[in-house]
Amino acid sequence: MSSFVAYRLPEAKDYVYIRSQKAPIVLSTYTELVGKEGFVVAPFAISESTPLLLIQPDSIETKTCFADNLIARRIKKEDDDPLSYHSDYEIFHAELLNHHFQKIVLSRHVDVVCDTTPNPMHLFLKACALYPHQFICLVSTEQSGTWLMATPEILVEQQDKESPWHTMALAGTMRKDGPWDEKDCKEQEYVADYIEQCLADYATDIYRSQPYTRKAATLYHRCSDFEFRLKDGVSIGNVISALHPTPAVCGIPKHETQAFIMRNESHAREYYSGFCGPLQLNGSSHLFVSLRCMKLIGERCRLFSGGGLLDQSDEKHEWRETEYKLNTMMDVLR
Repeated sequence: MSSFVAYRLPEAKDYVYIRSQKAPIVLSTYTELVGKEGFVVAPFAISESTPLLLIQPDSIETKTCFADNLIARRIKKEDDDPLSYHSDYEIFHAELLNHHFQKIVLSRHVDVVCDTTPNPMHLFLKACALYPHQFICLVSTEQSGTWLMATPEILVEQQDKESPWHTMALAGTMRKDGPWDEKDCKEQEYVADYIEQCLADYATDIYRSQPYTRKAATLYHRCSDFEFRLKDGVSIGNVISALHPTPAVCGIPKHETQAFIMRNESHAREYYSGFCGPLQLNGSSHLFVSLRCMKLIGERCRLFSGGGLLDQSDEKHEWRETEYKLNTMMDVLR
């Protein structure tokens, strides 16, 4: 089965369309990305059912984004279970109150049924028009299925082989720009500190910006940027393996919270909160965390969102945050 990808970098006027007649290469670790070129599709956690994929292009085209497919459709939420979220929240929050974790991310999904089967490329182009400042990606493979995302979060990127690498610590969410509360500041600081610690093992010339407010779609997030260069003998695969999944999508400590999420979250994340993007294509790399995304399954679309929990978190506030994040893809479907 052929694979295809359409992606548009933030602020770009054009998008890139990739097609491959070959099956994606299946990798078992992130360090196997060393020396590879292609389009990466990574899950939250590598498994037999959600492998790490590398699409090797047969053709790459650059096309102009156009916005004449902003069609409206009727949609209906089919699966939206607050009781399931409540049960998960109590289990996750108890671990924080018992001081087993410093932070953990709880996610949920909603199934939406459209009145007609949506055209994936039409949705992609609509997302490009709605969200000019985000990374828009549509990817389809036999192993992963078809996914669309409009994500604000960079995992790692490099403009060319001489440029420094760039990553970010993005956490905390507000609907309106304004002063950040203590919980959001603390959550974002955890993420930034974690990234800085990871980079210390593999990078030199590390620069960490002061936190600032970054807008994504209709929401505001707290963000710090990092720039760095790799130490001799280190590859970006080593950095990816150390960073992913970051506390922004997983928790602290990483391995313990990831295992807890896999055991206790009431749904499978699949490729939500993984990462994807071009790796060393035309000399540049742009890997983004797979947020604000949905899986397309005929007339059904499965939307994912999540939020970071701390010991002082409030369930109603966290639920509302996931609702706001779901609206990014809901507005693409409407």
